[in-house]
Amino acid sequence: MYDVRHVLRKAGLRSTYSGYNYLASAVALVLKDQEFYMKNVTSNLYRVVGEQYGVSNMCVEAAIRTMINSYWNQNSNKILSPLLGYPVFDKPTASEFISMLADYIQDHSPR
Repeated sequence: MYDVRHVLRKAGLRSTYSGYNYLASAVALVLKDQEFYMKNVTSNLYRVVGEQYGVSNMCVEAAIRTMINSYWNQNSNKILSPLLGYPVFDKPTASEFISMLADYIQDHSPR
C-alpha cells in the first residue's frame, strides 16, 4: 500500500478526504487484479472497498468523486499530466482516475 499512497501524495491528493483511503484501497485492489475490478467497478471494486470500511459502494464512489472534483478544481491537470507523462485535458471519472493511477504504478514499479 506504500507505493499507492506515495503516488497519491506525489499527485497532490490530500489525505484529509475520506475518499483518499477509499482511493488508495481501490488502486491497490486494481493492481492485484485489474481485469476483475475494472470490469464492473461499482459491483466489484467499490463493493469490496466499501466492505473494508463498513460503507456502501455508493458511498465509496461518491467520496472518491468528491475528492477528484475538489482536486481537479484546485489543480486541473497541472500536477497530474506531468506525473503521468501525458496530457489529461478533461476531468477523469472516478474509474478512469483509479485506472490511470494503477497504470502509472505498474509502469514505474521495479521489475
